[in-house]
Parts: sequence; structure tokens; C-alpha cells
Amino acid sequence: MIDNLASTTKLCIILHAHLPYVRNPKNTLPLEEVWLYQNIAECYIPLVQMCQRLIKKHILPSIALSISPTLLTMLQQPYYHTRFRKWIHSVLDASTLLKKKNTKAHNALDYYTTFITNSLSFFDNIDGQCVNAFGEFLSNNSIELLTTAGTHPFFPLYRTYPSFQKLQIMAGIHSFSAKFGKSPRGFWLPELGYHAGIDQYLRQNSIDYTIVNDTSVLYAKNIPQTGNFFPLKTYTGLVLFPRDAVLSMKIWSANEGYPGNPAYREFHYDAMYELQELSPNNEHRLLGLKIYAISGGNHKEYYDYKKARVVVRQHVDDFIDATLKRSQEVERIIKRKPVFVLPFDAELFGHWWFEGPLFLEMLLETIASRDDIMCVMPQQLLDCDMETFEPVESSWGRGNDFSTWYNPKVRHTVVKLEELLYRFDKALYSNDEALQQCARELMLASSSDWQFMISTGSYADYARTRFEEHSAAAQTILDMIEKKITNNSYINKRFETYPVFEHIDLLLRLVQQ
Repeated sequence: MIDNLASTTKLCIILHAHLPYVRNPKNTLPLEEVWLYQNIAECYIPLVQMCQRLIKKHILPSIALSISPTLLTMLQQPYYHTRFRKWIHSVLDASTLLKKKNTKAHNALDYYTTFITNSLSFFDNIDGQCVNAFGEFLSNNSIELLTTAGTHPFFPLYRTYPSFQKLQIMAGIHSFSAKFGKSPRGFWLPELGYHAGIDQYLRQNSIDYTIVNDTSVLYAKNIPQTGNFFPLKTYTGLVLFPRDAVLSMKIWSANEGYPGNPAYREFHYDAMYELQELSPNNEHRLLGLKIYAISGGNHKEYYDYKKARVVVRQHVDDFIDATLKRSQEVERIIKRKPVFVLPFDAELFGHWWFEGPLFLEMLLETIASRDDIMCVMPQQLLDCDMETFEPVESSWGRGNDFSTWYNPKVRHTVVKLEELLYRFDKALYSNDEALQQCARELMLASSSDWQFMISTGSYADYARTRFEEHSAAAQTILDMIEKKITNNSYINKRFETYPVFEHIDLLLRLVQQ
């Protein structure tokens, strides 16, 4: 517990790094893999470098970071290291071609090629192991790490299948412990999807805290005196960190917040459209070469990092002012200094909002020089005197409810998984390789990403394909189990296609107990 907890406004910044498990060796740099490589270069490496620079200045970053098991696996597998390097060189080749075609783009291209070349150099210097770097920060208490569910399912959809929820929770804990040599204290609920009873499962697995949306507090029957501005505790003893949506929106929202500033880099438009000879009407040749600024409407201006940096400084100052003003308003209501919990997808910082890591670094450095505001990690607040209450079910999805993951567009996925999970529960005590692979397929099929993508229309075809592939494989394997037929060739091929959760037999034994 920190000494000046009661006298200082506190920010608790929690980043959640997650991507679904993607692997497509038959295609050269398929778009779903490019998502990973862009995030390595633009998000994960910059976050590591940010922490290193702050520590050299004797500033503890004091942020928390959740890393999903699927992302943790991909970041460690040599397959992705090789293809990350191939992606870098492909982007550099495309940049060279574009410079020959478009002299106006030279400065923006020079900046980005220097940026990703430096990312590759850093990647090689750490042998591709970004995860090890985060582990070092954990070991010296510079940052806090937490885990999440195995394949990031939206838990409220599977509340009637406790064995599956426990499997997903244990998969997250096991992957974390295997990598970092210690058990996680915190657990990120995918999509902040909280439902009644999930706190019990987390506590049974020695999880101390999780993060919830503010509506889990504000819509409660008996709203705590501290509202969503201080840690709370459920009756099972699980500590909850409620999100502050107001301050979060300043950082997260492209429309109402900072990321939509005209000086910042445009996320959506890929410069590969200017090289149609390389990708004629084929979106799978998009590489993420983004060299435009948001400004300019349909005629985008080219990105100028120096201009963007000036705006970042302004936004950091504005955010600190807004935080202190909000703190004064809240303190009058709750009669104590607030804790503003700010959870974000880690990929916001660098990938979606290119200037995000710089904003975060400037923010942390500025806060370190002040005595009226401080950054704290969740574990520093677990012993606070907090209220106990019963949270309401919610998520951070659209409407703060479950509709993003359960609506007419995706209802068939929920129905299908319920059918398969019912059969899986019946087969749960036949501990063989078929059951193990069936568990992997069901876990991969249940990723919240597929339902999100289908609901929003973003790469919906890919999401449908992946869901149908894994659910069909699970059904095939369940047929084998029920008919007492074994096809080792099929089972082994499925694992080779998606080599994840190698030790799932250990987790299944724990679930069976």
C-alpha cells in the first residue's frame, strides 16, 4: 500500500494486449497475420522502449498490462518471428517503389521506414522476445502483469457451462505462470464482461482482482458511497476496479477524444492503394503502410511526425488538467481523493493511435514530476479500506450490455457453441487426445473476436470462416468420441494447424477434479 494514497489523485492505467490466434502459412503475409506484425512494430516494441527510457530516468512506469494467452503464444513462436521480419522487408520494398512514383510522399515514407527499421533492429537485439522484456519489468516491479481467459471468450454467454469457464480461466493462469514463474493476481475479463458468479470462479483460482465497466457500479441496487471512483469488493472477496468512462473517452474516442486530431496519423487508409500493381483489387496484399495524416478529408495530407509531436504535448497537458478538475468534482461527492481506473486495449497505443505510446510516455514522465497526481498499479491498492457490494452485469461493449456478442447476426454462433459444449461436458471425463483437441477447437471457436467482427462488419467473412472451421472440427471430434472412433491423423493435423495450448491435458485434469 502506498503512503500518500489518501492525499493524492491517482491514475490506474491498465492496458490489455490481445489478438486472436491466427496462423496461415499457405499464404504470404495474409491480412490476419499482418495485424500481429503491425502491433509488434507499432505497439508492443514501442511500449517496451517507453518503459526502458522511463526507467533510465529513474521513473517507474507503474502501469498494468494484461497479455492474452493467444497473443503470448504467438509472440514466442519462431514462425511469427520469421514472418515479422518478412513483413518488415515487404513494407520497405513497397516504400521504395512508392518513393519512385510519388515524390510528395518522400518525407512521410522516410519517417516510417526509419521507424520500422529501428523496430526490426530492436526486435533482433532482443531475439524477438518482447514478452521477456515485459517479464523483466515485472520482476523489478516497474509494471504489473495480469492474465485473461485462454482464448478471450465473452464469459456471460457461457454462464451455464462452468467447466468451460474454469478451463478458460485456468488456461490464462497456466500460460502466465509458465512464462513468468509466478501466479497472476489480476485477471482481465474479456470485453469487461462481468456476470453473476464469475467472481466465485476467479477467487477459487486465487485471483485477487479484476476490472469492470462503470455501469457495474452505477446501475447497482445499492451504489457504494465511493461510486466507480475507488476499488470495491464483492462478497466473495474479489476486488473490482471500476472504469472511469469520462477520462477514458478522452484517450480512447476517435470522435470525442485525442486520437481524431487532424495532425495525427490516419489509421484506415493504406498507402498500398497507391501501388495497385502490387495489389490489384486484393485486400490481402495490404501491408499497413500508413503515411497519411487524418487531415484533408478525401484528399489526405501526408503525415508529419514533428507536427504530431507538438499536439501530443498539448494533449498531455490537457489530460492532466482535466483529471485534476474531475478529481476536485468527485472528491466533493465521495469525500476522498479518487482513483481513476483507465483500462484500454493496448493496441490503441501505437497501432490505432500511432502517437499513443508517445502520449503515454509524456504523461507518465509529467506525472512523475508532480505531487498532486500519481500513477498506481492495481496491486498497490488491494489493501485499501473499500466497500463491499453486489455488482451489476455489464461489459464495455456498445450499450454497456451483451448485445455486441449476442444479437441476430451472431446468435447462430452462440447456439452452435451451446450444442457443442453440452456434448463436451458429457465427454469431459474421457481423458484422451481427442478430448484435448476438442477442447482446443471449442476454445478457439469461442473467441469474442469472431462475434465482435461479425457484429461490426469488420472482416466479418474471416471471422465467420474461423468460427465455422473450429466449430466443425469440434463437432467432428465429438462424433469420434461418442462413437468411440479415433482418427489420430485428423487430430494431429488440427493441432499442427493451430499449435496452441500444448499442455491442455493438465488443465482438463484440473477441471475434472
